[in-house]
Amino acid sequence: MQLNNIMKLLDLPDIIATDLIQHENLYVFIAEHRKKSAVCPDCGAHSNKIHDSRWQNIKDIPIRNKEVIIRLKKNRYRCSKCGKRGFSQEYKSIEDYARKTKRYDKYLVNEATNRDYSNVSRENNLSYTSIKNAVKNHFDPIIQKRIRENISNLESISIDEFAVVKHHKYAVVISDPVNKEIVDILDSRKKEYLIRYFMSWTKEQRAKVKIFSMDMWSPYKSVAKMNKALDEIRKKVQNEVGDISRKKFYMSRKLLKKRGEDLKEKDHQKLIKLFKISPALEKAWELKEEFRDLLQMNDVNDAKNALQCWYQRVSDYKLTPFYNAKKTVKRWEQKIINYFKTGITNGFAEGINNKIKLIKRIGYGVPNIHNLKRRIFMSVI
Repeated sequence: MQLNNIMKLLDLPDIIATDLIQHENLYVFIAEHRKKSAVCPDCGAHSNKIHDSRWQNIKDIPIRNKEVIIRLKKNRYRCSKCGKRGFSQEYKSIEDYARKTKRYDKYLVNEATNRDYSNVSRENNLSYTSIKNAVKNHFDPIIQKRIRENISNLESISIDEFAVVKHHKYAVVISDPVNKEIVDILDSRKKEYLIRYFMSWTKEQRAKVKIFSMDMWSPYKSVAKMNKALDEIRKKVQNEVGDISRKKFYMSRKLLKKRGEDLKEKDHQKLIKLFKISPALEKAWELKEEFRDLLQMNDVNDAKNALQCWYQRVSDYKLTPFYNAKKTVKRWEQKIINYFKTGITNGFAEGINNKIKLIKRIGYGVPNIHNLKRRIFMSVI
């Protein structure tokens, strides 16, 4: 292959190829620094006097699906002016003491962004640690800068826990529910750890936070409780009716949980037939829909009044599963009222939690919290 074509294939700013050895699945470039001199670190003089030379293998990005090794001749120089010995040329394309080019590190980072590190390491004939370090060195400074910026501007906080290793190890995601940003990922959910973490913020940063949302209550979960109460009544009615109607009630379990505005005409007709058989089920469905309606209100006072009316309806209908749901709602009533004041929920944090589950599946678990933290931030940066 002609020399100019070899140079085009390598295409590095400070390294020039002098030869190319081709194997079945490998290109080996014989190369050296483009400059024939180096600057003395003591006196600043340029020197072209070679003190000694050594060869070093440097990995580079694949070419045409073949592995690439740069067989680099590294010269050390001596200074004619001050006598300094053993200084080398500087390389823009390779970090000091590295065995990979900078662009190859970036290539590995891109490959590992949405894939398992083990697969990437096998495909590139590298260790798992090499892939992890490439990702760490690239992303950790970016992540730390982003965390600092997010905390400095934070006015609302949402907190949700997630399992790193289910039933054994849990971590916490802190997010901004207003600006839809991940703020930080914490190693532990323990109270003492969280206190230390928030106390590490400056007093000014803590004072900026006006809204706090956590996973103990959200309107979505309260609707789920209503659906559960409704389903308990469906099951009770299903067990009391004859064999012919029993199948109808069983087949209606998903239909009953549908939002009222999403029902089609044929759905309404099915519900009407069921409600003729069981007026109790009709009352239960009404309570579920009324609770959903009050969550859509924009005015706090209207929502308070609607909630009191809902409490009264639950008492009037005397449906035990909804009594239990009512107790839960009453226990968290002030949190519900706060929702109407701010419109903020833990929905964004729970969405992040779902993304974390997907990242863990891609990475076959990712039991190391620091690796998992990088992957989470990598998915949003």
